[in-house]
Amino acid sequence: MIRRGKPQEKKKFEEQLVQKFPHCCPYCDRPISYDQFDLKMGENEIQCLSCKKTYIKVVSDPIGNNLAWKNPLPRQGTRKGRGK
Repeated sequence: MIRRGKPQEKKKFEEQLVQKFPHCCPYCDRPISYDQFDLKMGENEIQCLSCKKTYIKVVSDPIGNNLAWKNPLPRQGTRKGRGK
């Protein structure tokens, strides 16, 4: 059987945000707002205002060049390797 008429069009899907979770500190799980920090592309050191611990927040390039891996923050301490 051959159908004649309008050709079937592909369905277009729209992205819909169902729920937005607040950014949280990875140590104490308290919500944190990044508006108070001057975030730049790449790695940013963030100190939680609640627990005072420092962690790294990575901001990616909106174009997708991923500068975070090209310009990492200098490490403050080095890990000692296994003794040989």
